[in-house]
Amino acid sequence: MLLHLERVLDDDQLAEVRRIVEAARFVDGTVSGTATLKRNLQVDRAAPEFDKALRIVVGALMRRGEFKSYALPKQITLEFNRYDPGMYYRTHMDAALMGGVRGQPMRTDLSFTVALTNPDDYTGGDFVLETPYGEQRIRVPAGNAIVYPSGMLHRVEAVESGSRWAAIGWIQSMLRDEAQRRILLELETLRNRTVAALPDPEIRERFDWVHTNLLRYWVEV
Repeated sequence: MLLHLERVLDDDQLAEVRRIVEAARFVDGTVSGTATLKRNLQVDRAAPEFDKALRIVVGALMRRGEFKSYALPKQITLEFNRYDPGMYYRTHMDAALMGGVRGQPMRTDLSFTVALTNPDDYTGGDFVLETPYGEQRIRVPAGNAIVYPSGMLHRVEAVESGSRWAAIGWIQSMLRDEAQRRILLELETLRNRTVAALPDPEIRERFDWVHTNLLRYWVEV
């Protein structure tokens, strides 16, 4: 499942993250990837600005109800990257295990990209995701995010002109099974629509009973 979130970062947040990232020190992106596949730049995690930008992006995501309902995040980690002309990331799959908060190992169930530049700011540089239904080419406005299963193959095609900036991240969910996450998201969406149309406390409570008990059976904490 591909989740598209509009305006995760509002104009002020986007401007602040861009200001922080532009002032930070960039390093060769191969510090976190294979040199034969990857040519890009990323912000040095040791830079003092890194944590502030991270907090803005993660905080904005966690304020989005649909993100929390679908991802059920237990841990989140991210990087800030940049693709200038000639830079790319060939077809790859994200690692199953990464260093999360304070270096604690985390399983990657979901990946996300929050765009920091608009599609008009660069040519080329399409994000291409290989789904069971074929390739999807994705270019989203600055401030928007996409969330997708970490096991999907994907690539960033070579930038031809301009510069493509993004926050990219990984989530360990409390619910590792994709089908179960989709069931819970659909159930919560149906609950909200039904309760809005039929504001009956008993209906809401019975939906909550089903949702809560599925969580109880499935979630790992």
